[in-house]
Amino acid sequence: MRLRGRLTTTTAGLFVALATVTSLSGCMTVRGETAVVPATTQEEAQEVLDHYFEVSNEAWETFDPELNATVEGGALAEINGASMVAQGALAEEAEAAGEEPTTREPLAPVEPRFLIPQQSGWPKFFMVDTRLDVPDSEHNWLLTFARDSVDEPWKARYLSVLAPSAIPEFAEDEDGHLEELQVSSENTGLSVVPSELGETYATYLQEGQGSFLGGPHTSETLAVRDERANDAASQTDYADVPQEQAEHPSFAVRTADGGAMVLFTMRMDEKQTWAEGETPVVDDRVKPLMQGTADRAVTLQRYATFTAYVPEGEDPVDLRSRLAGVFNALGE
Repeated sequence: MRLRGRLTTTTAGLFVALATVTSLSGCMTVRGETAVVPATTQEEAQEVLDHYFEVSNEAWETFDPELNATVEGGALAEINGASMVAQGALAEEAEAAGEEPTTREPLAPVEPRFLIPQQSGWPKFFMVDTRLDVPDSEHNWLLTFARDSVDEPWKARYLSVLAPSAIPEFAEDEDGHLEELQVSSENTGLSVVPSELGETYATYLQEGQGSFLGGPHTSETLAVRDERANDAASQTDYADVPQEQAEHPSFAVRTADGGAMVLFTMRMDEKQTWAEGETPVVDDRVKPLMQGTADRAVTLQRYATFTAYVPEGEDPVDLRSRLAGVFNALGE
């Protein structure tokens, strides 16, 4: 049964409706274990991107998380796979009630710009900065594809939804390739070592202090948490955990001003426990993911990926984009 309808995909505060592609492994005469080589070619990157959107449109029409997992990795695959399960269940409920189900309108990249670093070792990655064929869209998608060996397919691991002005100018060599930064290096001259950014952010959320600019993912997040702490009807506990590099690798590239753009992943779970006599409230998009019964408490297990501008020197970090989604929910 094919579901029809319309779901408008925007860039802030909504489900990010993504999908998947079977990408191309390509071939390189230098395998790249030790030699410094471009991560891919412009031609292969174009093929990967085109196929990504082609299969993405099909996957979201059929709400197929298994297809999604073949071409997306890490937190992005978890977020979108769960979104497909949830939206598919809601679509079936709507159809059973005689209502028109919703599905995502097909998307296509417009004037993509390929950002390919010179690298040695694995994993390798490249980025694509593209507009979408969405009317009145004011944001770009910055997709990051990665793979762990020449024998593996490229998988999208990060999606950053950014205003064009928020995408920094990148440092490039004479051939137009980006300068990758080793995320664990302490000799980058940056205000925060890239691999330590998750731990630094977790400390900021716990203590309310740290070297971050104010904004929706920093000061405003703390304000929301403070407000919820005063809710007499329920108590909310948070667990903000940086993810290991082996499973959820961070990536960093040098910007033209000496800083860096860094991509990193967090687990940001929250448990809400309701007071005696209160009825738990569960979002309709969470219910299809629920395990157990929400009699008194609900734990939302959530991944969040961040795009950060980390300046040279000691200035504060600017968290410019966050993509988050519940991948599991536990009722008690």
